[in-house]
Amino acid sequence: MNRFLPLIVIALILLIPACGGKDKSSSAFPEGFASLSDDQKVTYMMQHVSADSVARFIIFAALGKVEGVHIDTLNNATLKAYETYTDTALQTFSWEFDRIAEELPLHDKMRLRALVGSEDPQGLGLTLGLEYLNQIRVKGMTADEVLEELKELKRASTDDPDMYARFLIGFRTVLRYDKNSDMPREIYNRFLNYDEEAVEEYYSRNKSAVPSIPVTLPDSIPIEEHPEAAPPDSI
Repeated sequence: MNRFLPLIVIALILLIPACGGKDKSSSAFPEGFASLSDDQKVTYMMQHVSADSVARFIIFAALGKVEGVHIDTLNNATLKAYETYTDTALQTFSWEFDRIAEELPLHDKMRLRALVGSEDPQGLGLTLGLEYLNQIRVKGMTADEVLEELKELKRASTDDPDMYARFLIGFRTVLRYDKNSDMPREIYNRFLNYDEEAVEEYYSRNKSAVPSIPVTLPDSIPIEEHPEAAPPDSI
């Protein structure tokens, strides 16, 4: 195996956050790199690129966005970096990992958190839904951008429609309870009852989910009684 990682690979790792698609230049990695264990891949990368680049490599390889190179166990790869780095390098790795994880598109964020496995799978979708309004606010997303993310999330959740429905339940619930005036009204108008069919199908499949009392949006806009406002522990 070549001693030094080719410059083209370093450039690709640095540019990954700006790219929505997969890295098509996996052949630029040293011969045999893809067959290494996760531990060996991370060790090699730590020897040749900066800590922030290693964080990006681990995340995007775990998500399958580095063609031909994959991280099979995200937690083991991340643990290797945390156990090896110290001081400034450790801080840099941690900050970059958290930054990328937070800024991922919605469907990739859900996949990454599922890979981490630190949350109850039954509650993951609901938690992300409850958090999503703040993400919209921080990113300054338009209603059209939100719509595209929700469509992509639904496509990515074909094999787990309950996850998608629980996300909608969380998102629509927090819209109802949001007290901030800085959110464009179009966000409320378009997503307050978004994809009603998916939510109704979820409750049809999960008879134990308990509807709750009616709630009211800010500015005293009445909202009809709806089951997605159920307490989180009843989902």
